[in-house]
Amino acid sequence: MDEMPRILSVEDDPDFQHLISIALRNQGFEVHYAFTGPEGVEKALSLNPDLILLDMMLPGFSGTEVVKRLAKNKATSDIPVVVLTAYPTDANFFESQIKALGAVDYLRKPVNMEELVKVMRRLLSARKAKPPFAVWKRGVFRIMPESRSVWIGGTLVANLAPKRFELLFHLLQCDGPVPWEELLRNIWGRDGTKNDLEKAVQRLRADLGAEGYRLATTRDGYRLSV
Repeated sequence: MDEMPRILSVEDDPDFQHLISIALRNQGFEVHYAFTGPEGVEKALSLNPDLILLDMMLPGFSGTEVVKRLAKNKATSDIPVVVLTAYPTDANFFESQIKALGAVDYLRKPVNMEELVKVMRRLLSARKAKPPFAVWKRGVFRIMPESRSVWIGGTLVANLAPKRFELLFHLLQCDGPVPWEELLRNIWGRDGTKNDLEKAVQRLRADLGAEGYRLATTRDGYRLSV
């Protein structure tokens, strides 16, 4: 039996979320929720949904910013986004604006559920339900190599630049201290310098924020506390 398509509904109105949930689950969809802009982006990365329903007026940051961030991230740029909004503006102009940002369709509230389901099925017809991204776990760390996303203790802390992700991934696979020469050889090759490594470590600690203390300097290299 085929998996149900995963739908992420990003909407701050709990009553509307409940309505969407009942309607879509009755139609065979698996429905997940986010109630703020930041939560919507985080769940798009962690759930890898087949389609996103998005309101424009959201706490944290707007639906417009959500669309921009999803479009810029390789892991989420191909997920269809359907905007559902009661924005008080010219419908044709607004539709052209959001589609230019990366949304693929637009429906005004109040939403006709039959019409919504038709739009969703049309967008999903060319996309089979995808399995979640490969997830690598160790200790409190959970990472998704495809999106270079890093969670610590269940909280998304960073989407890393390529070299810094390679550095973290290498440290996660090692027990105890790792010599700096080994890190240079495996990540930068012949062209790397100790200064390159030190800068990457400094920036990785900044990326990890309050969890940066986990990346400790040792006598001959670095150690990651997991």
